[in-house]
Amino acid sequence: MNNSAISNVFQAHRVCYSQSMNKTLQTFLELVQINSVSGDEGRIGLLLETRLLSFGLSTSWDSGGNLYGYLPGEGETILLSAHMDTVPLAFDVEPLVEDGRVHTGGKTALGADDKAAIAAILTVLETLHKENSSHPNLVILFSVREELGLQGIAEIDVNKLSNVDHGYVFDAQGPVGTFITAAPGSIKLDVTFLGKGAHAGFSPETGISAIQMGSDAIAAMRLLRIDEETTANVGSFLAPGSRNIVCDKATLSLEARSLDQTKLHRQIEHMKTCLQDAAAKHGGQVTIEEEALYEAYKLDTSSVAFTALKDACSALGLPYSERPTLGGSDANVLNAKGIPTIVCTSGYEAPHTTAESIDLDQLEILTSLVRELATKRK
Repeated sequence: MNNSAISNVFQAHRVCYSQSMNKTLQTFLELVQINSVSGDEGRIGLLLETRLLSFGLSTSWDSGGNLYGYLPGEGETILLSAHMDTVPLAFDVEPLVEDGRVHTGGKTALGADDKAAIAAILTVLETLHKENSSHPNLVILFSVREELGLQGIAEIDVNKLSNVDHGYVFDAQGPVGTFITAAPGSIKLDVTFLGKGAHAGFSPETGISAIQMGSDAIAAMRLLRIDEETTANVGSFLAPGSRNIVCDKATLSLEARSLDQTKLHRQIEHMKTCLQDAAAKHGGQVTIEEEALYEAYKLDTSSVAFTALKDACSALGLPYSERPTLGGSDANVLNAKGIPTIVCTSGYEAPHTTAESIDLDQLEILTSLVRELATKRK
Protein backbone atom coordinates (compact mmCIF):
# COMPACT_ATOMS: atom_id res chain seq x y z
CA MET A 1 0.00 0.00 0.00
CA ASN A 2 1.47 3.39 -0.97
CA ASN A 3 1.64 6.40 1.33
CA SER A 4 -1.41 7.99 -0.25
CA ALA A 5 -3.51 4.90 0.37
CA ILE A 6 -2.29 4.63 3.95
CA SER A 7 -3.14 8.28 4.45
CA ASN A 8 -6.68 7.60 3.29
CA VAL A 9 -6.98 4.61 5.62
CA PHE A 10 -5.98 6.78 8.55
CA GLN A 11 -8.15 9.74 7.65
CA ALA A 12 -10.86 8.54 10.01
CA HIS A 13 -8.37 8.41 12.88
CA ARG A 14 -6.86 11.83 12.34
CA VAL A 15 -9.36 13.76 14.43
CA CYS A 16 -8.43 11.49 17.32
CA TYR A 17 -4.71 11.38 16.69
CA SER A 18 -3.83 14.73 15.10
CA GLN A 19 -2.86 16.26 18.42
CA SER A 20 -0.68 13.25 19.22
CA MET A 21 0.86 13.47 15.77
CA ASN A 22 1.86 17.10 16.33
CA LYS A 23 3.39 16.11 19.66
CA THR A 24 5.27 13.18 18.13
CA LEU A 25 6.72 15.37 15.39
CA GLN A 26 7.72 18.08 17.87
CA THR A 27 9.40 15.52 20.13
CA PHE A 28 11.08 13.79 17.21
CA LEU A 29 12.57 17.01 15.88
CA GLU A 30 13.85 17.81 19.36
CA LEU A 31 15.42 14.37 19.82
CA VAL A 32 17.26 14.21 16.50
CA GLN A 33 18.99 17.50 17.30
CA ILE A 34 20.49 16.00 20.47
CA ASN A 35 23.76 14.29 19.63
CA SER A 36 23.74 10.73 20.97
CA VAL A 37 26.32 8.77 19.01
CA SER A 38 26.89 5.30 20.48
CA GLY A 39 28.79 5.61 23.75
CA ASP A 40 27.74 9.23 24.28
CA GLU A 41 24.07 8.88 25.27
CA GLY A 42 24.32 10.68 28.61
CA ARG A 43 22.53 13.87 27.60
CA ILE A 44 19.60 12.23 25.84
CA GLY A 45 19.32 9.63 28.59
CA LEU A 46 18.81 12.29 31.25
CA LEU A 47 16.20 14.04 29.10
CA LEU A 48 14.33 10.76 28.57
CA GLU A 49 14.36 10.00 32.29
CA THR A 50 12.97 13.45 33.03
CA ARG A 51 10.15 12.88 30.53
CA LEU A 52 9.32 9.46 31.94
CA LEU A 53 9.16 10.83 35.48
CA SER A 54 6.92 13.70 34.36
CA PHE A 55 4.50 11.17 32.85
CA GLY A 56 4.14 9.34 36.16
CA LEU A 57 6.60 6.50 35.59
CA SER A 58 9.24 5.36 38.03
CA THR A 59 12.69 4.88 36.53
CA SER A 60 15.81 2.82 36.96
CA TRP A 61 19.23 2.41 35.34
CA ASP A 62 21.53 -0.57 35.01
CA SER A 63 25.31 -0.70 35.01
CA GLY A 64 25.39 -0.65 31.20
CA GLY A 65 23.59 2.70 31.01
CA ASN A 66 20.20 1.38 29.85
CA LEU A 67 17.14 3.26 31.09
CA TYR A 68 13.98 1.55 32.40
CA GLY A 69 10.57 3.06 33.07
CA TYR A 70 7.61 1.49 34.87
CA LEU A 71 3.94 2.40 34.65
CA PRO A 72 1.67 0.11 36.70
CA GLY A 73 -1.64 -0.89 35.14
CA GLU A 74 -3.87 -3.94 35.02
CA GLY A 75 -3.38 -7.39 33.54
CA GLU A 76 -0.32 -8.45 31.59
CA THR A 77 3.01 -6.62 31.46
CA ILE A 78 4.13 -5.27 28.11
CA LEU A 79 7.64 -4.10 27.21
CA LEU A 80 8.06 -1.22 24.74
CA SER A 81 11.66 -0.66 23.68
CA ALA A 82 13.87 1.45 21.41
CA HIS A 83 17.55 2.42 21.44
CA MET A 84 18.71 5.97 22.15
CA ASP A 85 22.05 5.90 20.29
CA THR A 86 22.75 6.74 16.67
CA VAL A 87 25.48 6.05 14.14
CA PRO A 88 28.22 8.72 13.93
CA LEU A 89 26.74 10.07 10.68
CA ALA A 90 23.72 11.37 12.64
CA PHE A 91 25.72 14.13 14.33
CA ASP A 92 24.73 17.82 14.43
CA VAL A 93 21.49 16.96 12.64
CA GLU A 94 19.51 19.81 11.09
CA PRO A 95 16.12 18.27 10.28
CA LEU A 96 13.97 19.60 7.46
CA VAL A 97 10.22 19.07 7.16
CA GLU A 98 9.25 19.27 3.51
CA ASP A 99 6.51 17.74 1.38
CA GLY A 100 5.23 15.55 4.17
CA ARG A 101 8.64 14.14 5.02
CA VAL A 102 11.43 14.72 7.54
CA HIS A 103 14.99 14.54 6.20
CA THR A 104 18.32 16.38 6.45
CA GLY A 105 18.85 17.54 2.90
CA GLY A 106 21.73 15.09 2.54
CA LYS A 107 24.03 16.70 5.09
CA THR A 108 23.91 13.98 7.76
CA ALA A 109 21.90 10.92 8.67
CA LEU A 110 18.60 11.79 10.38
CA GLY A 111 18.61 9.52 13.42
CA ALA A 112 15.05 8.31 12.87
CA ASP A 113 16.75 5.01 13.65
CA ASP A 114 15.71 4.90 16.45
CA LYS A 115 14.42 8.28 17.63
CA ALA A 116 11.17 8.01 15.68
CA ALA A 117 10.23 5.12 17.96
CA ILE A 118 11.30 6.98 21.09
CA ALA A 119 9.18 9.97 20.09
CA ALA A 120 6.13 7.78 19.48
CA ILE A 121 6.53 6.00 22.82
CA LEU A 122 6.90 9.30 24.71
CA THR A 123 3.81 10.74 23.03
CA VAL A 124 1.72 7.73 23.99
CA LEU A 125 2.94 7.82 27.60
CA GLU A 126 2.15 11.52 27.83
CA THR A 127 -1.33 10.91 26.42
CA LEU A 128 -2.00 8.10 28.90
CA HIS A 129 -0.89 10.38 31.72
CA LYS A 130 -3.07 13.32 30.65
CA GLU A 131 -6.14 11.21 29.90
CA ASN A 132 -5.68 8.86 32.86
CA SER A 133 -6.47 6.04 30.43
CA SER A 134 -6.57 2.40 31.48
CA HIS A 135 -3.71 0.26 30.24
CA PRO A 136 -1.74 -2.91 30.97
CA ASN A 137 1.38 -2.79 33.08
CA LEU A 138 3.98 -1.06 30.93
CA VAL A 139 7.76 -1.38 31.06
CA ILE A 140 9.85 0.95 28.92
CA LEU A 141 13.42 0.15 27.94
CA PHE A 142 15.61 2.69 26.19
CA SER A 143 18.91 0.97 25.45
CA VAL A 144 22.37 2.29 24.65
CA ARG A 145 25.14 1.28 22.22
CA GLU A 146 22.82 -0.77 20.03
CA GLU A 147 24.63 0.40 16.92
CA LEU A 148 27.91 -1.05 18.24
CA GLY A 149 26.63 -4.61 18.01
CA LEU A 150 23.98 -4.68 20.76
CA GLN A 151 26.53 -3.80 23.43
CA GLY A 152 24.09 -2.00 25.70
CA ILE A 153 21.34 -4.59 25.74
CA ALA A 154 23.95 -7.27 26.45
CA GLU A 155 24.37 -5.62 29.88
CA ILE A 156 20.70 -5.45 30.85
CA ASP A 157 19.62 -6.41 34.34
CA VAL A 158 17.09 -9.17 33.66
CA ASN A 159 15.68 -8.74 37.16
CA LYS A 160 14.38 -5.34 36.07
CA LEU A 161 12.30 -7.11 33.40
CA SER A 162 11.24 -10.11 35.47
CA ASN A 163 7.51 -9.43 35.19
CA VAL A 164 7.39 -8.84 31.43
CA ASP A 165 5.04 -11.18 29.54
CA HIS A 166 6.18 -10.10 26.07
CA GLY A 167 7.74 -7.11 24.38
CA TYR A 168 8.04 -5.03 21.25
CA VAL A 169 11.25 -3.46 19.94
CA PHE A 170 10.52 -0.69 17.44
CA ASP A 171 13.64 -0.75 15.31
CA ALA A 172 13.37 -1.84 11.69
CA GLN A 173 13.35 -0.08 8.35
CA GLY A 174 10.18 0.13 6.29
CA PRO A 175 6.52 1.15 6.53
CA VAL A 176 4.83 0.47 9.85
CA GLY A 177 2.91 -2.79 9.91
CA THR A 178 5.60 -5.42 9.32
CA PHE A 179 6.80 -7.64 12.15
CA ILE A 180 9.88 -9.83 12.42
CA THR A 181 9.33 -13.55 12.96
CA ALA A 182 12.96 -14.70 13.03
CA ALA A 183 16.42 -13.14 13.18
CA PRO A 184 19.95 -14.49 12.81
CA GLY A 185 22.73 -15.36 15.13
CA SER A 186 26.03 -13.62 14.43
CA ILE A 187 29.68 -14.41 15.10
CA LYS A 188 32.61 -12.10 14.42
CA LEU A 189 36.26 -12.96 13.80
CA ASP A 190 39.12 -10.53 14.54
CA VAL A 191 42.17 -11.82 12.69
CA THR A 192 45.86 -10.92 12.72
CA PHE A 193 48.35 -12.27 10.17
CA LEU A 194 52.01 -12.04 11.10
CA GLY A 195 54.63 -12.44 8.37
CA LYS A 196 58.20 -11.30 8.00
CA GLY A 197 59.38 -7.93 6.79
CA ALA A 198 61.94 -7.57 4.03
CA HIS A 199 63.10 -5.02 1.49
CA ALA A 200 60.80 -5.33 -1.51
CA GLY A 201 63.62 -4.63 -3.98
CA PHE A 202 66.77 -6.18 -2.49
CA SER A 203 65.43 -9.37 -0.88
CA PRO A 204 61.68 -9.86 -1.24
CA GLU A 205 62.10 -13.65 -1.27
CA THR A 206 63.21 -13.53 2.37
CA GLY A 207 59.97 -11.89 3.45
CA ILE A 208 56.52 -13.30 4.25
CA SER A 209 53.75 -11.02 3.13
CA ALA A 210 50.85 -10.63 5.55
CA ILE A 211 48.89 -8.98 2.74
CA GLN A 212 49.39 -12.01 0.53
CA MET A 213 48.25 -14.35 3.30
CA GLY A 214 45.13 -12.29 3.92
CA SER A 215 44.36 -12.02 0.23
CA ASP A 216 44.69 -15.74 -0.34
CA ALA A 217 42.46 -16.48 2.64
CA ILE A 218 39.74 -14.14 1.41
CA ALA A 219 39.95 -15.48 -2.14
CA ALA A 220 39.28 -18.98 -0.83
CA MET A 221 36.24 -18.03 1.25
CA ARG A 222 32.56 -18.33 0.48
CA LEU A 223 31.36 -14.78 1.14
CA LEU A 224 28.37 -12.44 0.91
CA ARG A 225 25.14 -14.37 0.19
CA ILE A 226 25.78 -18.00 1.12
CA ASP A 227 22.13 -19.12 0.98
CA GLU A 228 18.72 -17.66 1.83
CA GLU A 229 19.47 -17.96 5.56
CA THR A 230 23.18 -17.16 5.72
CA THR A 231 25.59 -14.34 4.86
CA ALA A 232 29.29 -13.69 5.47
CA ASN A 233 31.44 -10.61 5.01
CA VAL A 234 34.92 -9.15 5.35
CA GLY A 235 34.37 -5.75 6.91
CA SER A 236 37.94 -4.51 6.92
CA PHE A 237 41.45 -5.49 5.81
CA LEU A 238 44.15 -3.21 7.26
CA ALA A 239 47.84 -3.49 6.41
CA PRO A 240 49.48 -0.07 6.53
CA GLY A 241 53.08 0.15 5.43
CA SER A 242 55.54 1.29 2.79
CA ARG A 243 55.34 0.00 -0.77
CA ASN A 244 59.04 -0.92 -0.71
CA ILE A 245 58.74 -3.20 2.33
CA VAL A 246 57.13 -6.64 2.41
CA CYS A 247 54.25 -6.14 4.85
CA ASP A 248 54.66 -8.17 8.03
CA LYS A 249 51.28 -7.54 9.70
CA ALA A 250 47.65 -7.37 8.57
CA THR A 251 44.42 -7.29 10.53
CA LEU A 252 41.03 -8.36 9.26
CA SER A 253 37.51 -8.09 10.66
CA LEU A 254 34.99 -10.66 9.47
CA GLU A 255 31.49 -11.77 10.37
CA ALA A 256 28.93 -14.43 9.52
CA ARG A 257 25.25 -14.56 10.36
CA SER A 258 22.50 -17.09 9.82
CA LEU A 259 18.97 -17.94 10.85
CA ASP A 260 20.26 -21.47 11.37
CA GLN A 261 22.85 -21.92 14.14
CA THR A 262 24.29 -25.05 12.51
CA LYS A 263 24.85 -23.20 9.24
CA LEU A 264 26.37 -20.30 11.14
CA HIS A 265 28.98 -22.45 12.85
CA ARG A 266 29.68 -24.32 9.61
CA GLN A 267 30.40 -21.03 7.83
CA ILE A 268 32.63 -19.79 10.64
CA GLU A 269 34.64 -23.01 10.62
CA HIS A 270 35.05 -22.69 6.84
CA MET A 271 36.36 -19.13 7.22
CA LYS A 272 38.77 -20.14 9.98
CA THR A 273 40.10 -22.99 7.86
CA CYS A 274 40.77 -20.60 4.97
CA LEU A 275 42.66 -18.27 7.30
CA GLN A 276 44.76 -21.06 8.79
CA ASP A 277 45.52 -22.64 5.40
CA ALA A 278 46.73 -19.31 4.01
CA ALA A 279 49.12 -18.80 6.92
CA ALA A 280 50.47 -22.34 6.59
CA LYS A 281 50.92 -21.98 2.83
CA HIS A 282 53.20 -18.95 3.21
CA GLY A 283 54.95 -19.94 6.44
CA GLY A 284 53.40 -17.14 8.49
CA GLN A 285 51.25 -17.02 11.60
CA VAL A 286 47.60 -16.20 12.19
CA THR A 287 45.68 -15.51 15.38
CA ILE A 288 41.89 -15.65 15.33
CA GLU A 289 39.67 -14.15 18.05
CA GLU A 290 36.11 -15.42 17.80
CA GLU A 291 33.12 -13.79 19.52
CA ALA A 292 29.45 -14.72 19.37
CA LEU A 293 27.58 -11.41 19.11
CA TYR A 294 24.03 -12.71 19.47
CA GLU A 295 21.90 -15.81 19.03
CA ALA A 296 19.32 -16.61 16.38
CA TYR A 297 15.65 -16.85 17.28
CA LYS A 298 12.38 -17.89 15.69
CA LEU A 299 9.07 -16.79 17.22
CA ASP A 300 5.69 -18.50 17.47
CA THR A 301 3.43 -16.37 15.27
CA SER A 302 0.34 -17.76 17.00
CA SER A 303 1.45 -16.28 20.34
CA VAL A 304 -0.41 -13.65 22.34
CA ALA A 305 2.17 -11.05 21.30
CA PHE A 306 1.52 -11.57 17.58
CA THR A 307 -2.24 -11.75 18.14
CA ALA A 308 -2.08 -8.34 19.81
CA LEU A 309 -0.27 -6.92 16.77
CA LYS A 310 -2.84 -8.39 14.38
CA ASP A 311 -5.67 -6.94 16.48
CA ALA A 312 -3.96 -3.54 16.62
CA CYS A 313 -3.45 -3.43 12.86
CA SER A 314 -7.06 -4.51 12.31
CA ALA A 315 -8.34 -1.77 14.61
CA LEU A 316 -6.30 0.83 12.70
CA GLY A 317 -7.09 -0.48 9.23
CA LEU A 318 -3.36 -1.05 8.77
CA PRO A 319 -2.03 -3.83 6.50
CA TYR A 320 -0.29 -6.53 8.55
CA SER A 321 2.70 -8.57 7.37
CA GLU A 322 5.37 -10.87 8.82
CA ARG A 323 8.86 -11.70 7.65
CA PRO A 324 12.23 -12.97 8.89
CA THR A 325 15.30 -10.72 8.78
CA LEU A 326 19.05 -11.15 8.58
CA GLY A 327 19.60 -8.07 10.73
CA GLY A 328 20.29 -8.22 14.46
CA SER A 329 18.54 -6.06 17.06
CA ASP A 330 18.04 -5.77 20.81
CA ALA A 331 15.31 -8.40 20.42
CA ASN A 332 18.02 -11.05 19.82
CA VAL A 333 19.31 -10.57 23.35
CA LEU A 334 15.87 -10.21 24.93
CA ASN A 335 14.62 -13.41 23.32
CA ALA A 336 17.80 -15.23 24.35
CA LYS A 337 17.13 -14.16 27.93
CA GLY A 338 13.61 -15.60 27.85
CA ILE A 339 11.60 -12.45 27.12
CA PRO A 340 9.51 -13.06 23.96
CA THR A 341 10.09 -9.91 21.91
CA ILE A 342 8.99 -8.90 18.43
CA VAL A 343 10.76 -6.33 16.24
CA CYS A 344 8.38 -3.88 14.58
CA THR A 345 9.10 -1.64 11.60
CA SER A 346 9.20 2.04 12.53
CA GLY A 347 8.54 3.83 9.24
CA TYR A 348 11.99 5.20 8.43
CA GLU A 349 13.92 4.61 5.21
CA ALA A 350 17.63 4.49 4.30
CA PRO A 351 19.00 4.41 7.88
CA HIS A 352 22.72 5.03 8.45
CA THR A 353 22.93 7.17 5.30
CA THR A 354 22.52 10.85 4.41
CA ALA A 355 19.33 9.86 2.55
CA GLU A 356 17.61 8.73 5.76
CA SER A 357 14.05 10.03 6.08
CA ILE A 358 10.62 9.36 7.52
CA ASP A 359 7.21 10.40 6.20
CA LEU A 360 4.91 12.31 8.54
CA ASP A 361 2.22 9.71 7.83
CA GLN A 362 4.55 7.02 9.13
CA LEU A 363 5.21 8.93 12.35
CA GLU A 364 1.48 9.17 12.85
CA ILE A 365 0.87 5.50 12.12
CA LEU A 366 3.72 4.47 14.41
CA THR A 367 2.26 6.52 17.26
CA SER A 368 -1.16 4.99 16.64
CA LEU A 369 0.23 1.45 16.73
CA VAL A 370 2.14 2.08 19.96
CA ARG A 371 -1.02 3.49 21.50
CA GLU A 372 -3.07 0.46 20.50
CA LEU A 373 -0.52 -1.88 22.06
CA ALA A 374 -0.21 0.27 25.19
CA THR A 375 -3.94 0.45 25.92
CA LYS A 376 -5.25 -3.06 25.22
CA ARG A 377 -5.52 -5.21 28.34
CA LYS A 378 -5.77 -9.00 28.46
